[in-house]
Amino acid sequence: MPQKKPSALERARADLQSGRPDKARDRVTGYLSNLHQRGAYSQEAYLLLGEIYFAMKDFPLAGAAWFLTERDDADSRMAVKAFEQRYGCDPTQILQTVKPRAPLEAYPLLVRQRLESRGYVGVSQFGRKNEALDSEKQASGVRPIEAGCLLFAILCVIFVVYYFYLLSRGHG
Repeated sequence: MPQKKPSALERARADLQSGRPDKARDRVTGYLSNLHQRGAYSQEAYLLLGEIYFAMKDFPLAGAAWFLTERDDADSRMAVKAFEQRYGCDPTQILQTVKPRAPLEAYPLLVRQRLESRGYVGVSQFGRKNEALDSEKQASGVRPIEAGCLLFAILCVIFVVYYFYLLSRGHG
């Protein structure tokens, strides 16, 4: 009977115990990337990621990982404090750093409250955050980059026309 292949998180734990925290981190971040693509959440993965960063002495990133968990002990409080010292307490900056990617209801209550207090509205079933903002952008028509390009093109045409006007008058 074939043996069951260890999960990514089990392999990451083994890597961490074997003194290879960088390999463990890569496994967990890959696992989380897969979850993010599906709009899913795993407290177990974020707990492990926090442990890995803590073992690597990267306390701010440990705090960022544990921010998305219910962990509340001396190590996690110290790490979250280090996270806030490095990245600030601005809600937008916090959300950009911890990058929550799941629907709000997928998170445990404590994490959900923490995210809501910083303005996180969650991800819809289609994986899009802040759909109201997206629809406003679409309704407004021209994006700023498009407006800038259009303005540049108009200015180029004006300069070319003016150049040929000057040439035709003998000022060239």
